Amino acid sequence: MSRRLAPDEQALWALVAATVKPLHPHTAPAEIPAPTAPLPARVDRHRIGAVKARPAPVPLPSSARTSTETLDSSWDKRISSGKIAPDLVIDLHGLRREQARHLLYSRVADAEARGLRILLVITGKGHNPGPSPADLMEGRPARGAIRADLPRWLGEDGLSSRIAAVRRAHPRHGGAGAAYLILKRKRG
Repeated sequence: MSRRLAPDEQALWALVAATVKPLHPHTAPAEIPAPTAPLPARVDRHRIGAVKARPAPVPLPSSARTSTETLDSSWDKRISSGKIAPDLVIDLHGLRREQARHLLYSRVADAEARGLRILLVITGKGHNPGPSPADLMEGRPARGAIRADLPRWLGEDGLSSRIAAVRRAHPRHGGAGAAYLILKRKRG
């Protein structure tokens, strides 16, 4: 913080400032001309430039939505702390879309028949800077396609009725490149 100088201090400062010689004498900088047009009073930083339209998000079917109420808080605590152990691991990483979808359906049906509840589905993170040239030449889809398709597959009638909840995997199980599927308990 600075304070204002008292009148006697201002007089002393003026005497000192008058005795100052520049270390490197050079020409004084050119004066800046006064602006010809008045500046706007206030610029709203959120309104600068053209507004870009964003595509509307694709809503998932109601059967694909998983609410937080499908699991109790103890499940969510175990999942977020990484203390959950998957009963079955389904690795879709590196497969083509149709192969991955078929494997997912068959493994979920198998897990349900065996009474398993916690499945870890590994999709891979899919680096998405764009397809590599080799992918384009072989007619492969862009990277991360399985990860992008997983929510739609889980919302289809064959799977959605079997799944109680879907949660992002703990980092030790793959983090953003994997998901936990919690299957519904068999009644009866």
